[in-house]
Amino acid sequence: MTLQDPPSPERAGPDDDFALVAWLARAFGQPFAPDAVRARLPENAPEDDPQVLARALAAVGLRTELIRRDLGAVDPVSLPCVVWRRNQGPVIVTGLTDGGRTAQIVDPRQGDTARQLPVKTLCKDIGKEILFVARSMDQAGGMMTPETAAQGPRAAHWFWGPVRSNWANWGQILLAALLLNLMSLALPLFVMNVYDKVIPNNAYVTLWTLAIGVGIALALDLALRTLRANMLETIGRRVDLKVAATLFHQAMNAQLLQRRGGAAGIVSTIRDFEVVREFFASATFVALIDALFIGIFVAALFFIVGPIAMVPLLAVPLVLVIAIAAQIPLGRSAERAQQMATKRHVVLVESLGGIESIKSLGAEPLMQREWETAVAASSEVQGRTRFWSNIATSGTMLVQQAVSVLIIVWGVFLVADGAISLGGLIAANILAGRVLAPLGTIAQTIFRAQYAVKSLGALNRFMALPVEHGASVRSDARVARGAVELQQVSFTYPDSQRPALKDLSLRVEAGECVALLGRVGSGKTTTGKLLTGLIPVDRGTVLIDGLAQGQYEPAELRRGIGYLPQTPELFTGSLRENLVIGAQSASEEEISRALYFAAMDDFLAEAPGGLEMFIGERGDRLSGGQKQGIALARLLLRRPRLLFLDEPTNAMDQRMQAQIITRLRDLNETGVGLIICTHRQSLAAMADRLIVMDQGRAVLDGDRESVLAQLRAMGGAGQESGG
Repeated sequence: MTLQDPPSPERAGPDDDFALVAWLARAFGQPFAPDAVRARLPENAPEDDPQVLARALAAVGLRTELIRRDLGAVDPVSLPCVVWRRNQGPVIVTGLTDGGRTAQIVDPRQGDTARQLPVKTLCKDIGKEILFVARSMDQAGGMMTPETAAQGPRAAHWFWGPVRSNWANWGQILLAALLLNLMSLALPLFVMNVYDKVIPNNAYVTLWTLAIGVGIALALDLALRTLRANMLETIGRRVDLKVAATLFHQAMNAQLLQRRGGAAGIVSTIRDFEVVREFFASATFVALIDALFIGIFVAALFFIVGPIAMVPLLAVPLVLVIAIAAQIPLGRSAERAQQMATKRHVVLVESLGGIESIKSLGAEPLMQREWETAVAASSEVQGRTRFWSNIATSGTMLVQQAVSVLIIVWGVFLVADGAISLGGLIAANILAGRVLAPLGTIAQTIFRAQYAVKSLGALNRFMALPVEHGASVRSDARVARGAVELQQVSFTYPDSQRPALKDLSLRVEAGECVALLGRVGSGKTTTGKLLTGLIPVDRGTVLIDGLAQGQYEPAELRRGIGYLPQTPELFTGSLRENLVIGAQSASEEEISRALYFAAMDDFLAEAPGGLEMFIGERGDRLSGGQKQGIALARLLLRRPRLLFLDEPTNAMDQRMQAQIITRLRDLNETGVGLIICTHRQSLAAMADRLIVMDQGRAVLDGDRESVLAQLRAMGGAGQESGG
């Protein structure tokens, strides 16, 4: 196979997908790094989509607003803006001249040359959507568009932000609730007039008139309830999509060492959002909204039956007292229930994830006991919750029934005295039920709200975890050569008494091939994680191409420095899907090149399904050596300038290892640097320089022969060090 020239520092592949973003970033003087932008977007998200383009521009620190307007009515001060030409995609309008009759446009995907078109001609070729672009408020401090007032730089809350963004819909829901409660007056008023006016006078015309009126009211009631339910569903869907994307992004972006609960704990925390969403979409939340309007029915009661209205009015605080009193034990149960749900979920996920180890060790009974213990504890907590919830519900029902009895007893005397009519008494009983109906579920509503608040608190703590990168790109620095240097670097894992690295200093030049040797626990793997920014240094400096590591966006850093762990992870799917997971636009030639250097070309040639073969759940249909080869090819497909390979052949046979060594030498000759962490002498022999680590320090560093001589002189230490 003919070796290709080493990839250029700028990019191994084209950045045409972000041509508009790159142009606008340059126009506003914002840093642009393609891989850093990709890291903030879903894979293969089309730039032609206005929402995707807005997210991509937000990633480079630009604010956007999509409005519908004729281009001719746009104030030139608010330019540049993006418009979408039919069948040609988006273009940038950079200016309006000749009194607004001529537009200057740029299509960065076809070059930076500006063209001029009559606005009338352009308007015929574009839709009404216009995307205005401006610097973020914390950078510009001014207005984003002519319609947008200046706002503070404070970022919106991950949950309340999307909820508030639907304020108009919430206003409509409140209006619908008001109208529904007003419509609810129709039935008791109808009953009252039938008993008081129609029956005594045999007024059948009045009866049919009232019946038609109440029928219309009931039909409107049905329509409003349907509209309200659909509106709540629409808001829930919008919030769910936005929040779910934010939560997953946080899970991917959180610093590895801050994920104290592990993968299962994070999954359980994210599942807590279901509790929050269910509360806002449930009937209890609707009842809570309706409770805001019980004053309407109390006022109607005073108008119809006067002092009898005091009975349901005094019952309201009594119901609230019962509900609040029940929340004391319910609150403790809610917190305990949340903990037990998390424990049960962790046991389930870890058991299924480690099923092979569990079966191999015969540990099924142990995991069965853990599961049953967690389920029993959860069931006990839920039992206590149901008990107190039933107490509150039964107490509320008792109050409702007592109110009905008191109204009738008192009302009978008032009817006898002629103070109220019989129809008024019946209407009062119906209205009293309407007053207390929303409160009938108040105990359950408060409990679910309490559970939702606790879940929201857990999610807030999760969203507050330190992250690898912010919302916008900070730097456009890229790894051009792959030279790295560690200066007095120290690092200690959380809850560990012993430092993994202690005052480590070493330098690897661009294109150099170095072997890292040392006993288990000497800090070799930690060094690789530090170089790629997977874990932060506690003290010291890491330089990449002479720049501090913090000046690189994590995605750009890992594009330039590839890290292959000892036990690489594959994913359920085909061989192709696993190969291109970080390089979706890779060509067949690039895939073949990566497979060749990973010594997987023979395997691919013999595979019945080729690149489309299914490799099983997490690659369980492949051998350990094949998994390592696929993971290496996947890494090479990104064309890094430096490779840190942690025991890359420990699961391979001698033949495959020999191929890897030969081809890694060829790859190194193209200018790609190699840092090989190994205990195998044959793999270490390909390096011209050896670094021996012990207790987090580089104790030996030099050319291969001199280091080996020193190891032999140390009386067998070379055997311990793999040298």
